[in-house]
Amino acid sequence: MQASAEQRAGAPNMAEAALGSANRVSTEAICGLVDAVGRPDFVTRMLAAAKLVARADYVSIFVFPTQDRPVFIGTDSLNSPLLANRAAEHYTSRHYRDDPNVEILFNTPREPGTMTTYMRRGDIASASYRIMCYDRAQILDRLSLLTATGRGQPLTISFYRATSTGEFSQEDRAALVDFMPYARAATLRHIELPNASERDVEALLIRVKERFPHLSRREAQVTAGVLAGMTAAEMGQWLGIAPTSVITHRKRAYEHLGVANQRELIALCYST
Repeated sequence: MQASAEQRAGAPNMAEAALGSANRVSTEAICGLVDAVGRPDFVTRMLAAAKLVARADYVSIFVFPTQDRPVFIGTDSLNSPLLANRAAEHYTSRHYRDDPNVEILFNTPREPGTMTTYMRRGDIASASYRIMCYDRAQILDRLSLLTATGRGQPLTISFYRATSTGEFSQEDRAALVDFMPYARAATLRHIELPNASERDVEALLIRVKERFPHLSRREAQVTAGVLAGMTAAEMGQWLGIAPTSVITHRKRAYEHLGVANQRELIALCYST
């Protein structure tokens, strides 16, 4: 197996995490996670917390309703949000098939609960996956939490180190393993908040992808941003692209959906 297992645990919660990880997970990091729940910049704030814990440079979160349909929740990078988004786009369009985490989630017998895996870029068998999702993004290694949502859908939360920082040390990896129960609890709360889809762009993105699967990834992201009331500049900052590119993707999304403005889009999205 390309990804080495770090730890197995039965569905951790905030109380369990507090018992075993106080020495390696700072109060500041935990408070940052709690404060992030329900906010549009949840993923960015999670990365900031992981930076405090183990100097993580990148983060990504994916839900897998099926083995062949990853749903992108979010990504961010302290070095280049644009590179992070491009890597996520390549991953969701093709290279999730090459990820040993997906094999573990769907095809490897394991105990209920959660586990963490660790993978270096050199462990990746697929040259294309390694180049498009690691080398071009300047990513060196990854530590992932493999778990499930409250609805039983596989969920991955991954943190990465950039080549400029160097690989996670054994101590860093241990600290991230201790941090993962908090990350899991915050993520589950974030994506499952009552009425979260009404105010949270990441939750709206899931709704858009479910209702309009024919939209491209960028069109779906911009559509979610429009539904959340974001400006082109705000969406550009979120996605790591220029506001003019946001406008182009919005125009294409409107054409594909047969709507002319935000009001018509909202009506279409929430129609029965």
